[in-house]
Amino acid sequence: MITAVTGPPGAGKTHWIREQISKTTDPVGYFNPGEDSVVIDGTCLACEFPQVQIFTSGEELQRFNPEFVSTTYIEIPWHFDLSSVEPLLTRLNLKRIAIIPSSSQNPEWENWADSAILGNKNIAEPLSKNHNYSVQIHRNLLTGEILDWTSLALFWFELIQGAYGEVIRAKGIFDLVSGESIYGDYVAGTINQEFVALNVPLWLTGRPERFSGLEIVGFNLQLKEISQTLKDCFIPESQIDYYQQQIQTSLQTEEEVTP
Repeated sequence: MITAVTGPPGAGKTHWIREQISKTTDPVGYFNPGEDSVVIDGTCLACEFPQVQIFTSGEELQRFNPEFVSTTYIEIPWHFDLSSVEPLLTRLNLKRIAIIPSSSQNPEWENWADSAILGNKNIAEPLSKNHNYSVQIHRNLLTGEILDWTSLALFWFELIQGAYGEVIRAKGIFDLVSGESIYGDYVAGTINQEFVALNVPLWLTGRPERFSGLEIVGFNLQLKEISQTLKDCFIPESQIDYYQQQIQTSLQTEEEVTP
């Protein structure tokens, strides 16, 4: 069983896929041809469900078969021209799902799909009211960077409040000086979700050798300001070892006093 899923940003594509994966313990494949090196959704799914295998471009035809996984989900990004992925999809026996708001402004998704599922209806308003502007997508690969929590929280608050342009979707995975890897998720028109810790070990020795990154979708984004403010959240190289030693000492002390 292979299912291809598409729809506008923030409509709930990954959320729907997550719901399907939660219903099985069988091996499941996930492929997003638009994530490239910024694999936010795939990383979150793999952290939450150990049975998920993330496929990358170039291996999809070799791996989309029951020898490796019982089910595969292909999440097609909102900004893809559907005709560009049609050569791949036509070679696969798959089901097509469109996750759309109740007032979708793009009938292409519904016409392409075998069935349409109503997702986040609130995302339709910012998309429709800005129809004269080009939707922008901005990505930062942050792998190896360690961020200060207070600075990150302030940046995130400013970001979703419009300090760097109108944001309709933002999501990111960040490594903190505490050793945690956390996930932030924002969709315009919904209650802002708090950061949540991913189910991965604490990283307290040197720069993290695991993925972290940020993706922002919106209008009139101030890209240089976003990148610079994000850099200001980074812990300097000269301070990384000091902070990690402090955290390790604190954790060791807690273990010693815990009966």
